[in-house]
Amino acid sequence: MLADVRDDLGLSATAAGLLTTGPLLCLGVLAPLGPRIARRYPVERLLMAAALATAVGTAARGIKGVAPLYAGTLLAGVAIALSQVVVPALVRARAPARAGVLTGAYSTSLVFGATLATFVAVPLEDLFGDWPATLAIWAVPAVAAAAAWLPLAAHAHDPVPAPVGTPPWRSKLGWSIALFMGLQSMCFFSTVSWLPEILHANGIGKGYAGFLTGLTQLIQVIPAFAIPILAARTRHQYGLLAAIVACTSAGELGVLLAPGAALLWMVVLGFGQGGSLGLGIFFPVLRGRGPAEVASLTAMSMGVGYLIASTGPALVGAVRDASGGWTWPLIVLLVMGLVQGPAGLYAAKGRPT
Repeated sequence: MLADVRDDLGLSATAAGLLTTGPLLCLGVLAPLGPRIARRYPVERLLMAAALATAVGTAARGIKGVAPLYAGTLLAGVAIALSQVVVPALVRARAPARAGVLTGAYSTSLVFGATLATFVAVPLEDLFGDWPATLAIWAVPAVAAAAAWLPLAAHAHDPVPAPVGTPPWRSKLGWSIALFMGLQSMCFFSTVSWLPEILHANGIGKGYAGFLTGLTQLIQVIPAFAIPILAARTRHQYGLLAAIVACTSAGELGVLLAPGAALLWMVVLGFGQGGSLGLGIFFPVLRGRGPAEVASLTAMSMGVGYLIASTGPALVGAVRDASGGWTWPLIVLLVMGLVQGPAGLYAAKGRPT
């Protein structure tokens, strides 16, 4: 729907890219603070409050106008960022024996939620007749989430003893993990933001373009689960890293050179991006020597990573404004996929010193 929003409000591609950049900046700023926040307040109450704030921010986007659109997006972004950084602390503290299962369910819900939204966005716009109502309707699941957390929040009185580690700013390992996480997130969010419009510009119908983007996200579930399992069974992850980079780059290059075969490229791209997400999340767990180091590596990778990722959608939009077409933006997306290889090489070599 981004093209409709831009046309209706007179936004440039750069300004439209900032709609994704704002929430990512929130994630980057709040990620290192997650363990500290969880140590001060009951997480169950934080999650209920965040769900309500998400509902308010999302509903505000139903008020047609530039200010409500950006303000609502930013409020929802802050709330979602807070949720994302405290849930791991909650799982670790309240259910350590089921941490793997619950983390897997959490990761799956993130992918399926995004996939569902991508599949139904255009049909909902056709149903409601405009984009503001289509954006505002997503306040409903946020209210449902708040209701689900209400009983737990009412009985929660204690914060969780989340480990707080010092981010390893001078560590080659820390920077390799953080840069890989940032570049894969930059590529993912830039693709999600602009791929439907790129496909539509290449003669693919709006609804089918949304379907193809949703298909890419749905396929990511498979490698997102499989890659951490495979990575845990090998001493180094050179082969996995190479396969991930190859799939991501091949998908972007395919859209650039042969958009008529978009269905094939979306499948290939889904395997690449899902694999990079799984490896990026798992690297701190795989390389950390203990809970405190895992926490510090995670905080650094998410903090630095999301700050890097926040530049992607606006960068692609700016290139689109400057070039007047989608060839150079696709080249930028291709480069984002390729540079993940050298960024993650040090982290993939085993336990570096």
